[in-house]
Parts: sequence; structure tokens; C-alpha cells
Amino acid sequence: MSLAIDIHVLHAYPLSNLNRDEFGSPKIAVLGGVERTRISSACQKRGCRINTEAVLGDRALRTRRIPEKVAAELHTRGWDEKEALDAGQAIALSAQFSGLKLAETGTTNVMLFVPESAINDLADLVAAHRDLLGQAAELARAQADAADKSKPKTKAKAPTLDKDTKAKIGELRDSVRAILCRRNGSIAAFGRMLANTPDATVDGCIAVAHAVTTHAGEEQPDFFTAVDDIPGSDNGSAHMGQHAHSSGTFYRYATCSVDELIRNLDNDQAMARELLHAFLTEFARHVPTAKKNSTAPFTPPALVYITVRTDQPMNLSGAFEAPITADDTSGWTAPSITALDRHAAAVNTFFGDTNILATAHSGTADLTGVTALGTHIPGLGDLVTTIIDAAFTPADKQ
Repeated sequence: MSLAIDIHVLHAYPLSNLNRDEFGSPKIAVLGGVERTRISSACQKRGCRINTEAVLGDRALRTRRIPEKVAAELHTRGWDEKEALDAGQAIALSAQFSGLKLAETGTTNVMLFVPESAINDLADLVAAHRDLLGQAAELARAQADAADKSKPKTKAKAPTLDKDTKAKIGELRDSVRAILCRRNGSIAAFGRMLANTPDATVDGCIAVAHAVTTHAGEEQPDFFTAVDDIPGSDNGSAHMGQHAHSSGTFYRYATCSVDELIRNLDNDQAMARELLHAFLTEFARHVPTAKKNSTAPFTPPALVYITVRTDQPMNLSGAFEAPITADDTSGWTAPSITALDRHAAAVNTFFGDTNILATAHSGTADLTGVTALGTHIPGLGDLVTTIIDAAFTPADKQ
């Protein structure tokens, strides 16, 4: 039996610009033949990941600046600034990951995703292998050049090393790789991919859909002026401009494979429960922070519907393929709740409910008319706890 936890959220955001495109306008998508406002999956995942890490107190770093961070740590330990930076770059190269190179000073050409504790551990390795680092970095550069078919004339000659030095560099390489391949809860949940490095790759168990409005949406321009507190001949206007905003009720969806999460955490079920509780809570109430100081879009979700399934994840965005319409009194949220409830009922009838282990809902909207979304649990914390308890209760004790 495979367990998946699905979370569906209907969330009405006020006039805001939660996720911008390259022109500064709200991102869009075309669904059901009409344009909708969109919040990308990457935007939601990063925000929820950062908040989840804050709850767990175990941060992960997705960055190209590991050499720079290691150098900064070495500098705090009394190393000369230039020597520290050279060592930080050398320790990254010594991993000898295929395709991993230095880009600008202090950065790698690709992003790495590591527990924050990796920085101190890499600095410890630098201190322990200070005399070996230069040779290890030189060997890594030569091997990278040898593998680079686009630059045959610039290949560096590998340094001549004795057997003992080669063995020590190999041990250092393995130690660096072990640190860079380490995982914590965040990496286990969201995954990590490093090309040509299977040991570092982690298949994420959380999938997040792009959020789109349940209805047609359009950009709303906002002309503004900035007033100079010391007025002159311009009557106080120091700057004029125009921003783009939108508003609407969004359907947001994410799913987590409980089995995969437990495997990624080496069967640490207590950690899996803690991580799931934090993620589901943060996803339910997530508000992207773009332009937050000029729009204050901090609204609560109207509906949070969570299920535990034993067959497959089930995205219910089909409820809104035909755009929701609103009149002067209904708004978009109430008819969106009705549409989701009806669609969930149709899906449950089509597939049957034997594969639904648990289902419940909560929210801040009027949910008295809901019939197909399971038990109503008033509090978000209680809702999440109930769902997780059901997911982690053995089948013979359900």
C-alpha cells in the first residue's frame, strides 16, 4: 500500500502582486480558454520550505556560494581573507563532482543543496587537510579540463603525484562528497538533483502544483506618485510610476508521498511526522511575500481540504476548468467551494472511496454546505494532526 497526503487550499488574496514575471506583472496562465492569475510552484515551494525549516530549526542552503561561505567561516577562525577564499574554492573542487567548476570568485557554476551544518564541516576538513588542498584542487581542475571536449587545447596536465598523496586526495574527495551528499529533513522532502552524481541525488517526495485563480482574472494597473517631504516647484511629486496588481481566489494543491519521505529519512518516522506537520501547516496558510509591504496580502485560507490516499495523488483543479463566475453578492470564494465539493464527490464516486484512508477539512469561510470533503475540524492544527495520525496508524489498527 502506497500512502499519499493531498492538500487542497482555496485562498482569496487581495489586490497584490504575489509572483511577478520578467516585466514585473503578475504571472498568468490560460486554463479553460481564459486567462488566470498564477503563482508558480517554485515560488510556493521555496516559501514553504523556508518556513518549514524555521519551524524545524534545521536549515538547508540551496546556493552557489559554498566556497564563499566556507571562506567566511575560516576567516572567523583567524585565516587570512585571501587564503581562506582559496581554501574554500579548493575544498569545493576537491569533491571532483562531474561538471562542478568554479564560476566567479567564491561561487560554483551550479547550485548545491546542503544542510547548513555542512559549512562548518567543510571548514573542519580544510583545517585538517590544509597542506593537501592545493594538490587536490589542481588535480580536480586537470580532470575537469580533460573531460571538457569543447576546450581540447587548454587541457591542463594532471600533476604528478605519488601513490600515498593520491590515496590521501581520494580520502579527502570521499569526505567532501559525503558532506555534500548529506541530507536533512528539507532535502529529504523537496529533493536534490546534481547532474552525473547519483549519490547526491534525492528524489523529492513533495510535489507542488502551480496555483491559479478559479476564475478569469485580469491585471489591474496602479498609477502612483511619491511625494517629496520638502516640496518645491513640482508641488511635492518626486516620482511617478505604475505597478500591476491582481486579486482573486486561488486553488493551491500539493501532495506528499509518505512512504518516500520515510525512506528518504532512513525510516525516522518521528522526523517524518514532524516535517509533515510543519509543511502541511505552512502550505495551508502560505502567502507569498512579493511586494508584501505595499499590499499586505496576509489573508487566511478560505478552505483547507486534506486527504490520505492509498492509490495515487489526486489533483482536483478540474473543478475550475470552467471558470467560476460571481455576482455582486457571491464573490468568487463561495462558488469555488461549491465547485470543489461537487468535483470531489464526482471523483470519489468514479474511483470509489475505498482508497481514501482519511479525509477532513477546515477553513475560515462558511462551510456548512460542504458534503464531500470529509469531517469538518475547526482548527488547522487539529486538522493536520488528525490527518497525520491516520497516515501513520498501521492498517490493521485503523
